[in-house]
Amino acid sequence: MAERIVSLHAFYPSGEGGVDSYMSRPTAKGAWPAVIILYEWWGLEEHFRDLSRSLAQEGFVALVPDLYHGRVTSSPQEAAKLKTSLDIERAIQEILDGVPYLRSLPFVSGRIGVVGFCMGGGLALLGVCRSSEFSAAVTYFPSIYPDSSELEKISCPLLIHYGTADVITPMSEIDRIKKTLERHQKPYELYLYENADHAFVNDMHKRYHKEAAEASWPRTVEFLRRHLSQGKKEG
Repeated sequence: MAERIVSLHAFYPSGEGGVDSYMSRPTAKGAWPAVIILYEWWGLEEHFRDLSRSLAQEGFVALVPDLYHGRVTSSPQEAAKLKTSLDIERAIQEILDGVPYLRSLPFVSGRIGVVGFCMGGGLALLGVCRSSEFSAAVTYFPSIYPDSSELEKISCPLLIHYGTADVITPMSEIDRIKKTLERHQKPYELYLYENADHAFVNDMHKRYHKEAAEASWPRTVEFLRRHLSQGKKEG
């Protein structure tokens, strides 16, 4: 049964400023595991608000930090410019600063996961390479590729989703990630989706692949539930 939820604007401090965010959470009493959602190169568009609401209905507090600070586009050319111009170190710090913020909230149980897509998938990988504060990570078709010397420091179980028809992220990068994780005995799961292109989850854009999207999402929810909690904790 889906949880009753509420969504709202959120803000937390980071560096000399802060990060505006979109948050969805269950309204029932209790403490819930939390997940940071990291968007594709478009910015904080409606698709990622929808994903936060979907996770909240499954019993998670879902936070989508706006790493572009108000910029959103539907133009691939502008999106590419925004992505390649992103201050990656600042973005990672803003992601990591979301962890203590979430833990300070009375309705968060303390266990935090991260889910990223495309650009956000690469940032999720970097985040769990740099911090041991995450209990689970999910990356969809990452398009930022951490160096192997960073990947060997991954601190939590990882779930990877990848479409075999991806024209953006080459299979060689996925293979390199796999080999690095295996060499350093890092726990991971990998699902391949036949004939699915890059960004197959996002139904706002042309690469959406309904079957792959619908197959991957329950796997993500189950993975997060398994590693973050068994559900809510009364409080």
